[in-house]
Amino acid sequence: MNFKRIELIFFIAFILLDIFLFASYSQKDNLVESTVSTTTKHSSNSILKSIKSDQISVGELSTKKANGYYIAAFAKDAWHSDAGKLHDVLWSFNSHRLTATFENRIKLKNSKKPQQTLNGIVKDTTKVINGDNYVYDKYLSTKNTVVYVQQVKNKPIYSTAGQIRFNLKKNYVLGYTQKYIAEIKFLKGKRPIISQERALIWLYQYNKLMNNSTVKWIRLSYTRLLNVNNSTIYIPTWVLAVESNSSGSVQYRRINAFTGAYMEENVSLR
Repeated sequence: MNFKRIELIFFIAFILLDIFLFASYSQKDNLVESTVSTTTKHSSNSILKSIKSDQISVGELSTKKANGYYIAAFAKDAWHSDAGKLHDVLWSFNSHRLTATFENRIKLKNSKKPQQTLNGIVKDTTKVINGDNYVYDKYLSTKNTVVYVQQVKNKPIYSTAGQIRFNLKKNYVLGYTQKYIAEIKFLKGKRPIISQERALIWLYQYNKLMNNSTVKWIRLSYTRLLNVNNSTIYIPTWVLAVESNSSGSVQYRRINAFTGAYMEENVSLR
């Protein structure tokens, strides 16, 4: 892959994106940043009280800041040769996805902690390819589907392009589907990212938190920004799962951890 060309195209796209974000959010950004710079704590407390008054429940919020990177990655398409290493597994391959079925289904040791069994399976090179690059993710897992995700700098990549999804039925593991992100490239030096608390405040000010709801979790991860020259650009993102207290439905929200901009909702995490 010509990474220099990818970087050039990416930076052009990024500049255009920044111009768009600036035009869309400059007035709101200036107002918020001005308030934060003069009365940061007071402003944050005031907004958090407004969140509470709107019957939006949220747990402890961290004010700690960190750093992140822009990364480019590619979906690996070499499952045909790699899958030959699997044993006692029936598999098929389609559109970068490996679908595997265990010839002998595997019983979970503890149904409430499926990772106790699945961690060993993931690390078994005769059962899963490149399993060392995935970790268990309790946030995306459900009763019938246990999700393992790839990581970058100890942060999960929230994209179906880098997941193993184990299928469960009556405490037995039947098989899994897998996609693998390969050739990860860091495109720029590290940049500061906003805190967890600031991400929630931004989301509330964008009017993207429904009243009478519960923020189930807020997690820093990498999600897709755009596609460039057959590669995918990922950026640090605060991902929030918001559950309606009346209907029980869960919506996922994303905040750009670099700029604080709201990102589109149509993103596949599961």
